[in-house]
Amino acid sequence: MFSRLGGTSFFLEESRVTSKRRYSVLSVLLAGFIATSSFGVGLSLYVGLGTAYENTRNLWVMLADIDLTSVQRTMSERMLEVEQRSDWVSEQVSSGALDPSFQYGWTNAMRALAAADMDVMAYGLVTDERQFIGFNPEDMSSIRRTLPIDDILFSELAHIRGPIKNDTTYPRWDPHFNRTVLTNWVPLFYEGRYLGTFVQYLSLSSLSESLIRGREDLPGTPFILIGGNRVMAHPRLRDWGETKANALVNGANIARSPIPLPTIHDIGDPILANLGKSENIQLDPNDERQSSGIKLAGLDLDDQYHLIVTRQVLDAAISPVIIGMHFDEELFDDEWNRLVLASILGGGVFVLSVIVAVILSRQFTKPIRRFASAARAFEDEDIASIDVPQLEGSLIREYDDAARSFNHMMMAVHDRERITSLFGKFVPQSIAKKLLASGNDSGVLPPQQSEATVLFVDIAGFTSMCEALDPEQIIAMLNDYFDCATHIIESSGGIITQFQGDAILAVYNVFNDLDNHADAALDSAIALQQQVKNRTFQGLDLKVRCGVNTGSMVAGNVGAKARLSFTVHGDAVNTASRLEQENKVLGTDILISESTRNLLTTPDRATKAGEVLLRGRHVSTALYTVPPELRGRT
Repeated sequence: MFSRLGGTSFFLEESRVTSKRRYSVLSVLLAGFIATSSFGVGLSLYVGLGTAYENTRNLWVMLADIDLTSVQRTMSERMLEVEQRSDWVSEQVSSGALDPSFQYGWTNAMRALAAADMDVMAYGLVTDERQFIGFNPEDMSSIRRTLPIDDILFSELAHIRGPIKNDTTYPRWDPHFNRTVLTNWVPLFYEGRYLGTFVQYLSLSSLSESLIRGREDLPGTPFILIGGNRVMAHPRLRDWGETKANALVNGANIARSPIPLPTIHDIGDPILANLGKSENIQLDPNDERQSSGIKLAGLDLDDQYHLIVTRQVLDAAISPVIIGMHFDEELFDDEWNRLVLASILGGGVFVLSVIVAVILSRQFTKPIRRFASAARAFEDEDIASIDVPQLEGSLIREYDDAARSFNHMMMAVHDRERITSLFGKFVPQSIAKKLLASGNDSGVLPPQQSEATVLFVDIAGFTSMCEALDPEQIIAMLNDYFDCATHIIESSGGIITQFQGDAILAVYNVFNDLDNHADAALDSAIALQQQVKNRTFQGLDLKVRCGVNTGSMVAGNVGAKARLSFTVHGDAVNTASRLEQENKVLGTDILISESTRNLLTTPDRATKAGEVLLRGRHVSTALYTVPPELRGRT
């Protein structure tokens, strides 16, 4: 195939296969697996393998031990995160860095907490009016509720006990959240003055859901007990909570009252209800699970034997906590038969699969490795600057088609990236992409009138600097400075339309919809001022002046048919240039117009610098600046 693009021709060789016959991956894999599976099934009819009951039981005890270890680790990590979060809020308030009465700062702090991976249902502040005012971390929606009686107690005790470490209440079913909740709280004091209580409601019902999730088709019933006989997590806990809440709730106010956790007799699990009648089973003294605290017990109930695996959590915030799982004896009979069959089939199929996989993988993975190697060539390289690799063909039809498609795709990507890269050096990247996507070769974008913000930047004392420096130094300094400024402006969504000597003209919200374009332009000016003050450019210290103005303007291509330039026109553009010049008169380095200030998310960032009669105007114009001490605010 011969491709001609931008005056440059590329020759793309077609991948060809010497053999006319090609094989489908599906047919090859099916043939291999059918042959090995058929042989394995046939072999399983003649071969038998016995497995002892003790081995099967130990297998499930080991799996249960792994599950219990995972649950224990999840509980510990979750409680540690909750406690660390409470301590952090308490320390921030006591140091004065966070004030619950300052709604803006407090809300921002809560949003910052929500950015973390929090496994809490709600968190917030308990006020003196016994009201909980908090947030839902999923969508940061506000939550207001009157505290139930139990939660009122720790709020009242906070006044008396003074500053203390965070504490965790006993879990219970809370109808307000329709969950089993664990409340972590810490009183907030600043200079001895009580400001409220920070509360986190942790969902323990999610433990029940996590115990069930993924185990629908697996044997065994997991559970977590607290206080010896209270059920904290169980597959039936949610159904019990909803039934219990509906039975107790006669009005909206009663629904706020917490309901104690069910006992082992209330949850509807006969194995737990008769847990006290179980008999301990001694594990092998050399079994490593004994050191982890795991216990094994058996229970005869209704002519069925049940195996119970438990472990006590010693480092829990609330104790004693016991996590466990119980199985029916029928499980072991089924598993014994399944193990025999699986062992027979697994042994034969495994050996054959290894042999076949070694042979086939050597042939079938070669095209994949070549494909991956070619793809990696583009990961850390500039596509427009490297040679496009060519993939060889393959006897496998899908591999051969993939190689052809990859070769064509990489050539197209190479051409497009090269054009975009070269084009983007002369016009803004966003404009270059729009021109390439326009579908025509005119190079003209329809004129667009919009309200946008203009940033005009100029280097102070550039003329005298040019007189004292060599031309090479001036060019090197300007390129270094323009690289820095371009990165700052484009990272904020701005488009640089012109480099005028030492000046930069950038626009925001032109040919790209940009929310808060006034903030983006002002932030660019502040960031540029900070960069200029904190570094040098080719060893030279610079000072720049910035003018920012918002108004209506027209953007489009101007020039001759053979040479076009993208620019913006309008009084708003001229005003930005004049604001930059007024910095000399007012002794500032950033000046913004009143129209820009009115569009700022936080107008108080800008303070009035004075009123000036701009050139070409008949009335004075109010000008604003951002003092250095306010430039860190957003």
